[in-house]
Amino acid sequence: MANFNTHFVVASGASAVVSGTMLSMEVIAPTESVMAFALGTFGGLMPDIDSDHSKSIGIGFTVLSLLITILSVFLKSSTYSIIEMLIMAGVVFWAVRFGLIGVFRKISKHRGMFHSIPVAFIWGVVTAIVMHLFLGLDALLSWVYGIMITWGYMVHLILDEIYSVDLRNRRVKKSSGTALKFFKLKTQTDKIQNGLIYLSLFLLISVAPDSSLVQEALFSSDAFKNFMDVLLPYDGKWFFH
Repeated sequence: MANFNTHFVVASGASAVVSGTMLSMEVIAPTESVMAFALGTFGGLMPDIDSDHSKSIGIGFTVLSLLITILSVFLKSSTYSIIEMLIMAGVVFWAVRFGLIGVFRKISKHRGMFHSIPVAFIWGVVTAIVMHLFLGLDALLSWVYGIMITWGYMVHLILDEIYSVDLRNRRVKKSSGTALKFFKLKTQTDKIQNGLIYLSLFLLISVAPDSSLVQEALFSSDAFKNFMDVLLPYDGKWFFH
């Protein structure tokens, strides 16, 4: 698998490209683009929260916790007082850094189904649901943030297939095919876990926000035209407009 620094740098770069593109296409506003970038970076680090290398991944956990805390403060900055935001920031950081992550590490096996394509989609859908139902964002923006989580997650899985070094950069592993996968059926437990994952994905999609605006904004012919308009300099001049 790729090491932590590689995951962080590549996820950040990939997220910057996608969030910047959506900003150029006027799908999202500048402040929303910053959050999309942060969520994409966050998604690029998520798969390794089940790692057993506590010292190496501890740095990653801290970064993830800080990202979530900053995003929480950003979302509530217009409604919460300074004291409320400080309390919320402390609770969120502690809950993620020492609570949620510990739970994941106990219930998940590294390079198990947590490192898989359907789980990447699950986290994207969960993000969209949380943003829409609990934070009150519109359906389009909620899905954009969900897409960024999945995008970062997928970048991580792809890197783990390309690279074959452990988290401490000490040895090469024969780990091809263990990250970028749709299922794992070696044991009966794997089969049950697969069934639960796909059932969860189906149920989550059934309660997710309406995706019609996303299709129109990102995958329609008009969206493609807007993308082509911003792909190259509109006036033919490079860097001197």
